[in-house]
Amino acid sequence: MAAYTKLSTKNITDLLKNYDLGPLEDSTPLSGGQANSSYRLATPKGLFTLSVCDEKTEEEVRVLTRVLTFLEAQSFPATRLVRPVKGNSFISHGSKPVYIKEFLDGETCRELTRPMLIQVGKAMARLHGLSSPRGVPEAFPYGLAHFAEVLDAGTGHPFENWLAEKMAWLDTNLDRSMARGFIHGDVFWDNLLFKNSTLTAVLDFEEACQYFLLYDLGMAAVGCCAKDGRFDPEKINNLLEGYQAARPMSDAEKDQFRPFLVYAATAAAFWRFRQYNLRRPDPELADSYRELAALADQAPGLSLVL
Repeated sequence: MAAYTKLSTKNITDLLKNYDLGPLEDSTPLSGGQANSSYRLATPKGLFTLSVCDEKTEEEVRVLTRVLTFLEAQSFPATRLVRPVKGNSFISHGSKPVYIKEFLDGETCRELTRPMLIQVGKAMARLHGLSSPRGVPEAFPYGLAHFAEVLDAGTGHPFENWLAEKMAWLDTNLDRSMARGFIHGDVFWDNLLFKNSTLTAVLDFEEACQYFLLYDLGMAAVGCCAKDGRFDPEKINNLLEGYQAARPMSDAEKDQFRPFLVYAATAAAFWRFRQYNLRRPDPELADSYRELAALADQAPGLSLVL
């Protein structure tokens, strides 16, 4: 089980010696990361985010930094990687990979308006039109293939039966012939940066892979169109409106959107259960999977304009 990393001022100063950013002026720990330990840094050259990867291997970080470089070359609105002086894409703190990005000005918004969601949909359609960068995984890091990690744990928790039922439902209803491509995989509201209600960046491409495009849309609906365990169908329609303005969905994709919405919500619930009950037990977050499981249960009956 990985542990979050705490960096001292000396640690950060030593890490910065690998970059041409000047001396450290200030550092602030950033909250919200669930697989990284991140700090906002101030130097004479501006503001930056330093991330220690607590749960990723060097190869995984190598792919992530390649993705960020690729997105910059495509002028896609995402965070920009800062390369170390020696030309590598990342450095290390002990055994853990470390990388630095430019800190982007803007804000995340918990309640996304219709114009915001339309922008998000259009950005996702543009992303789905890009080729997959070299080396990205061809499976989602906590998709169906990983669900057995919970089922085999043998905890006797009711979530195991619920997950087994959802797997059986997905096996019957999910069409695995749907289009695959380059996806973000984690388009939640707190991974979207806005300035004056204009989308300026999609953040955190750590789950990027080549996978089902509908899965990405479903996860975005989970992350941007729901609150307190309830979907807002109107917001999902706004998201899909923006997406289809740039990439119209086929009839088969429209038919399969709800099953992939169930899949995305189930995968998100699985991740939270595994993370806070098995990998990093946390009594305060142990039941946080429930709101996502509730979304998976609602998804088949949603009234949507498709």
